[in-house]
Amino acid sequence: MKKNVKKQLLMNKTGDEIQVALVEEGRLAELIIERPESMRSIGDIYLGRVHKVVEGLKAAFVDIGQKSDGFLHFSDVGTTSEDYRALIEDDDDDDAVLDEGEIDEDEGDEGDSEESAPAISRDAARPTGPGKGEPRPTSSKEAEARRQSYTQMIASKLKPNDSILVQVIKEPIGTKGSRLTSDITIAGRFMVLLPFGGGQIAVSRRVVVRKERSRLKKLVRSMLPEGFGAIIRTVAEHQEETLLQQDLEKLLSKWKQIEEKLQNAAPPQLIFKEDTIISSVLRDSLTTDVTEIVANSNSIYNETLTYIQWAAPDMVKNVSLHQGKLPLFEGYGIAKDVESIFSRKVWLKSGGYIIIEHTEAMVVVDVNSGRYAAKREQEENSLKTNLEAAKEVVRQLRLRDIGGIIVVDFIDMIDPKNSKKVYDSMKAELRNDRAKSNILPLSDFGIMQITRERIRPSLMQRMGDQCPACGGSGVVQARFTTINQIERWLRKYALRQKVKFQQLDLHVSPTVLEPMRNSDMKTELKWFLQHMIFVRIKADESLRSDDFRFYNRKTSSDITAEFN
Repeated sequence: MKKNVKKQLLMNKTGDEIQVALVEEGRLAELIIERPESMRSIGDIYLGRVHKVVEGLKAAFVDIGQKSDGFLHFSDVGTTSEDYRALIEDDDDDDAVLDEGEIDEDEGDEGDSEESAPAISRDAARPTGPGKGEPRPTSSKEAEARRQSYTQMIASKLKPNDSILVQVIKEPIGTKGSRLTSDITIAGRFMVLLPFGGGQIAVSRRVVVRKERSRLKKLVRSMLPEGFGAIIRTVAEHQEETLLQQDLEKLLSKWKQIEEKLQNAAPPQLIFKEDTIISSVLRDSLTTDVTEIVANSNSIYNETLTYIQWAAPDMVKNVSLHQGKLPLFEGYGIAKDVESIFSRKVWLKSGGYIIIEHTEAMVVVDVNSGRYAAKREQEENSLKTNLEAAKEVVRQLRLRDIGGIIVVDFIDMIDPKNSKKVYDSMKAELRNDRAKSNILPLSDFGIMQITRERIRPSLMQRMGDQCPACGGSGVVQARFTTINQIERWLRKYALRQKVKFQQLDLHVSPTVLEPMRNSDMKTELKWFLQHMIFVRIKADESLRSDDFRFYNRKTSSDITAEFN
């Protein structure tokens, strides 16, 4: 059972940057940062233009006005495209509206990631065959035929230059564009509105009492306009009808604004912008175990107070404006936790440590026992260090917002029971994480594989720039390797020159120049004797240690590439 953890929300504004920290038991658990140049786009709704359809990828690329086209997989294409077309006055397509399958009420989830609203199950949204509600095919051939039919049907509906209403469900990461869906959802405090839900109502599976589930469904069903659907979130449990009604009215008002804006919209165009970072965090993180909400800015404090007075009036007493002499994060002792985000090494209380390495394909975590190794029997020591590391790994995944594939190399253990303890511990810790994840037991080599939902670039990617010295690899080329490359360049140049006593200028990094100056024979003299070329070496701080530039002294032209 999930333990009750004391939580605090700290909202820190410095200049144009807003930082929201979730603190659990005095330690930083999550950090959300927003800057003007990196505004969140999860939940934003666009009128996009289909750029191209790639049936082999089962996807379409949609221009929504960002640097890269958005990626719309066929599985994220809703079955109500005709309704969208009607809104944007595109009546050219007279294909029949696709049937919608039933939605299992347990498909509704409260939105475990603070930045993603729940959506209808993709399987539920797909057509069920010739007749609505027909049983799914049982044989693999029938299932494959059904998938192919679905793919061809969606591909035939999506055509280049078509206008389509889409919503961002994953932000651009690296060179990849936003992940899109046409199953539009609008998240509120107590429910998520499905504008084309067809009257379907789902309740979060975390509401376990059958009587309360039934009450919530009846209440929301009586409020919803015809054709709309809703997913009722966990925080709606035991809430009064008035609050649910107010939340629904806000969501319907937002949808009305979207409809009005669509009338005169031309793709690509932003139609709806998600709530501010403060409203979004309060909407998704405000639970009864949040004991304190502190802001260091009057504007944020007032926005928070207004939201709390509506959503959770009994928690108004927990909201305060920071008045301490120390900065907010310093005062609450989490400033060092924020700085640790960029550290490769994270120490454990026992004296062990973990190393976190980012690669192009995955994140690799190595667990080491450190100085703790000699204090106990090896197996007992390994188990204790691994259990401590499992807890810290999950904390770092949440804190750094690491997603994708994560591989953890635990310390080898002999007893399979101990491996299961580490696996169970990791599963228990991941239950406190709002992002969805999958985990596999430890392999025979002590390797654990995890996948974690990734909807934004990691915090490290958003807060840091690529190192100009190493290009992000973490390793710089040895200075003597660069000197050897320079000497090879000179040999090539000398062989191709018919005229001797050429005059060149060589620009190198100061770190490369240092061993050249400290050599037994002056480098310029050595090269003159070898190649009959006058070379003048200059320090250039703009160059990396693995780079160099040769210039013709008479013409000042860069001739490096000519002889590489």
